[in-house]
Amino acid sequence: MKNSIVYISRLLVGSLLLVSGVIKANDAVGFSYKLHDYFTDGVLGMEFLQPYTIIMAVVICLVEIVLGAALIFGLKAKLTTALNLLMMLFFTFLTFYSAYYNKVTDCGCFGDALKLTPWESFTKDVVLLFFSVILFVCRKEIVPNLKFKDVKYILPSLVLITLFSVGVIGWWFPVLFSVLVFCLKFIIKRFDNNQWRLLGVSGIAALVFMFYTYNHLPIEDFRPYKISANIIEGMEVSPDALPELTEYSWKFKVKGEEKIFVTNGSYPSVEGGEFIGVDTKIIREAEAPKIHDFTIEGAEDDTQLYLSKDNVLVIVAYDFSKSSDEGFKRVKATTDAALKKGFTVIGLTAESVESRAAKKAEFRLSFDFFFCDGTTLKTIVRANPGIFEMDKATIKQKLHWNDIDNLKL
Repeated sequence: MKNSIVYISRLLVGSLLLVSGVIKANDAVGFSYKLHDYFTDGVLGMEFLQPYTIIMAVVICLVEIVLGAALIFGLKAKLTTALNLLMMLFFTFLTFYSAYYNKVTDCGCFGDALKLTPWESFTKDVVLLFFSVILFVCRKEIVPNLKFKDVKYILPSLVLITLFSVGVIGWWFPVLFSVLVFCLKFIIKRFDNNQWRLLGVSGIAALVFMFYTYNHLPIEDFRPYKISANIIEGMEVSPDALPELTEYSWKFKVKGEEKIFVTNGSYPSVEGGEFIGVDTKIIREAEAPKIHDFTIEGAEDDTQLYLSKDNVLVIVAYDFSKSSDEGFKRVKATTDAALKKGFTVIGLTAESVESRAAKKAEFRLSFDFFFCDGTTLKTIVRANPGIFEMDKATIKQKLHWNDIDNLKL
């Protein structure tokens, strides 16, 4: 019985850690933005950590992937179960704090691939914490898999990973990534049983993946600004969207006794009752449009003007102080070529008018910058600068500045 519980716990926690780690590693920059939100003054008040959020994001993704694979293969049980328990305790506290005080509405546990409410995130972490405690308490029962036991763990784990990533999120890559890591470990074990080196296999795979997505763009875009998305359509609320549902608790004094009558808005008819007051509680938030705060503001609001045009090339740089000079040099050459071919070229930034003019002069850019909310710009493209093309508000191409030579004009 004990061995069965440990077996199930290893499979569940290890598989979910792999899926969660790969999804976040696909967009470590976006995960760092979420960590930045947690450290703001209105949440944890730890602003001194904000400059290091990208490092923390990479480390968390790396640890999740390494721990997930280690649990499946039974590697370094004492260290693995202890680190896993500490991580689960931290995230359980974080999601409880966020949910109880309603500080951050999306935990970022699965990036933009799966949005969980604060209480859903907390519930998920409590379940994982329960199994993590089991693994820590029973850590002496976890030993490196013998040859025949690898298959006993690998195949069920791949089934769970497929259910999590394909069944829930609709993305095959975590399955392919896990197959690669499992196969490498399985093959290397035939020649080398050193547990540290086996841990290093999954660590190297995770770092290579994150290096690629950081220097290019996420291989899968789960945001509302993905290629083929239409910005105007994204600004609209679905006709089938559910409206806000509010519960009203009306207090009346009836025959000297205080009573409460609950409705969804209408004033209750209480014969002989004296109204005291009313409390409201939002049961369901109104569904918001996928895209909001997208603007193209110059001297006036030019949003609709540019969303109605064909062949609009947009350079995105939310913060000039953090942008790449080499990136802007390459933007200069590409945008000049695009203008010669009849493209409309504009820039979007959250900088001031003076800062925009200075940047244009510094790189002798042949286009003007317009204002857009910085958070929106970081959502559109994970590059600074980044570039995308749209035709009548439909995004046709989107690239990191490292890949700007691949832009099709």
